[in-house]
Amino acid sequence: IYGWTLTILITNDITNAKRLRENLVEFLARKESHPKEEVERKVLIVTSAQEHKANVAKLKDVDDKDDLTEWIVSVSMLTEGWDVKNVFQIVPWKDRAFNSKLLIAQVLGRGLRIPPEYQSPQPRVKVFNHDAWSRNIKGLVDEILEVEMKLTSSVLKEGERTKYNFALYNINYDKDPQEKEAKKDTEVFDYTKGYIKLISQIEDEDKNTEYTSLAGEVYSKNTLIEYNTYTVDEVVNKIYEEFKTREWEGRILRLPEGEYTKNDLPPKDVLKKIIRTSMDMVGTKGDRLVEKNRQKILQAFGTLLRKKGKTIVNVRNVNEPVAIATGEMDRETIAVGNLRHNSTVFYADNFENELSEEIRDILKDVVNDESLPKSAEKEINQYLFKTSLDIVFTKAEPERKFVEQLCRKENAEKIDAWIKSRDRGFYKVEYSWRKREHPQQEEFNPDFFIKIHRDGIDYVVVVEIKADNDDSDENKAKLRWTKQHFNDLNNELEEAGTNQKYIFHFLSPNSYSEFFEYLRDGRLLKGTFRSDIEDKLDLNGKQ
Repeated sequence: IYGWTLTILITNDITNAKRLRENLVEFLARKESHPKEEVERKVLIVTSAQEHKANVAKLKDVDDKDDLTEWIVSVSMLTEGWDVKNVFQIVPWKDRAFNSKLLIAQVLGRGLRIPPEYQSPQPRVKVFNHDAWSRNIKGLVDEILEVEMKLTSSVLKEGERTKYNFALYNINYDKDPQEKEAKKDTEVFDYTKGYIKLISQIEDEDKNTEYTSLAGEVYSKNTLIEYNTYTVDEVVNKIYEEFKTREWEGRILRLPEGEYTKNDLPPKDVLKKIIRTSMDMVGTKGDRLVEKNRQKILQAFGTLLRKKGKTIVNVRNVNEPVAIATGEMDRETIAVGNLRHNSTVFYADNFENELSEEIRDILKDVVNDESLPKSAEKEINQYLFKTSLDIVFTKAEPERKFVEQLCRKENAEKIDAWIKSRDRGFYKVEYSWRKREHPQQEEFNPDFFIKIHRDGIDYVVVVEIKADNDDSDENKAKLRWTKQHFNDLNNELEEAGTNQKYIFHFLSPNSYSEFFEYLRDGRLLKGTFRSDIEDKLDLNGKQ
């Protein structure tokens, strides 16, 4: 073996790199049952921080057979001066750590250098992505590696369909941090019910993961996932430590066995009984708790300890609307191989007059390729294809079905123009949501913008496509924030005397029939439509 096979983990900043290294060392020490000091020699962190300067020099030795390094943790900014040949795995830890062509090219360059011992047959370097963001960067990786033919979607600059360009407006927000009084302190914390709601748990899982290579090959691998667990005693000791060292917000802790204060703490057996009762209620056997349940228990008692006072909240102030021209939308590229995996290219029946010679020839090959699924390409009558894009890509079945509906004669006749947004960089909407206990600030581009002129008003129907039953907490937040966004935008446009109004909907396939019927008969523009997925996302009916 040529030294150790190396894995590079790429983070987006130094703070995350340090945290990742600490977590990796702890995991390896526990998994391999080795002392932490020994494991630390296997994990090399290389950043521009002063404390890591000496580690840069160590890179020249990691290919040596006697070197112990197996893992290299780095940040996206550190891309120069590496000459490591023995890299077999690259793991981007977040999309922001791997979201530019330059960065991807430089990072892949580390992994594509082949050790002399492996010249024939040549090995493969693996790049691991997460489902949540792999779609955003796969096109960039494809372009860099040029693994296959690519189709490019562009806004038409000449021809009849350029008339389908139209103007949009968006707004940005200034965030004004303001101090807000917290709610009044609670004096009694009542846990007389004797249990905490936990979730069902398993301590390990044999998980099958499906991988798709850049060449489109699909293969799967079984991996035993072992979750971090803690004994009941460890959790109780942690609670007790907090009880002793932190101030109590409330004066009284009321448990089934009686009432307690900071100066009269409950016996540990009382806390153990509550935890074991909670475990029994969800069928958890044994003496160990997974991380999620440990956090639920600590949070339950943490309410007693949390110090209330004043908190800082960001008040959003709306800026003036900014015009966006669909004619200035960036190009989008898709690898032809993706057409074998649920992606579709839509094109007009006169595409030979609209496309460049290169893209026209590739599209002809796609049309004539009988090995591709029927869903890979769809020809549309040019008079029903009311978009200024020369070709349109969809990357999943719900999007494909929606475009098919947009191009049906009875629907197209009621639409002035439409455009499918890019995944990023065209029309940004911000939203905030809580992932577990951590607030997240995110942004997204809604999928479709549909222009309909009625009664002297330019309506823009904005649609975000989801799969049926995709009622995640993140989507609930997206719906809430995006509806507020377009309400704010409509108010600003009305004040400015701009004759445009926005209507926003989350939509999934099981509401397409209703959506397009409402579009055809005009009810969609009156605000009376409500989709099935919106109903699922809005349990209280108040979105």
